[in-house]
Amino acid sequence: MNTTRGFTLIELMVTMAISLLVLLAVSELYISTKQTYRVQAMQNHLSEDGRFALSMLQRVIGQAGYRADPTSPLASDRISGNSNTSITVKFTADGTNQINCDGGSAAAGATTLAISTSSSKLQCGSTDWLATTGTGSGTEVADFKLRYGIDDTDAVPATPADFGCGANVGSGKKERDCIANRYVDTLPGGVTAAQIVAIKACLVLRSENTDSSIVKPTTVTDCAGQPIVGSDNDRKLYRTFRTTIVLRNR
Repeated sequence: MNTTRGFTLIELMVTMAISLLVLLAVSELYISTKQTYRVQAMQNHLSEDGRFALSMLQRVIGQAGYRADPTSPLASDRISGNSNTSITVKFTADGTNQINCDGGSAAAGATTLAISTSSSKLQCGSTDWLATTGTGSGTEVADFKLRYGIDDTDAVPATPADFGCGANVGSGKKERDCIANRYVDTLPGGVTAAQIVAIKACLVLRSENTDSSIVKPTTVTDCAGQPIVGSDNDRKLYRTFRTTIVLRNR
């Protein structure tokens, strides 16, 4: 006589327990993978925004003082604001080779562009280069600092006029060598913007979004090396970007 034997209660419970463990492991792997992808996406977004901001800073600030004739003296107000958190650049656009805040060609003639931070934004005029979105997908500016490289040493060999430094001293030469002798936060007395030959820019960016997996052992530092309050436990990503912009004006 044939008999059909099913699972015992114990066998069924063991099978269910193993299935639950496998399901739990798969769920944890899925959650971990999704979280890793999310953080990587935040890192990529932060990097892209940082590279974009540096590119625009280099292109816009590098135009400061541009003039079609490089043998003409530089305007003493080509860079104004005298601040390390904002800058206003002035130049004479030729209508083709210079840009506005939005990246489009600047119209021919005298042009003034202002760059500053406000409410965690980096702005050029009315154009937001970096800003929050309210949806968590934006980038916040945690710190923005500028340092001005000035060439104020007179006892240097004369250089060709197309380097665009200093005032005319005859025979198409300039009186300075276009190399920064020092970097300052604000221009000292007796120094004008015509003597600025380079600018160092620093940006500390952080993600607008947060993730519970982001753990930092200590606070993040700003451009001056000082702790950013709350950055150790805000669950946000931070990245610091630096660049040196040489003002050639050829």
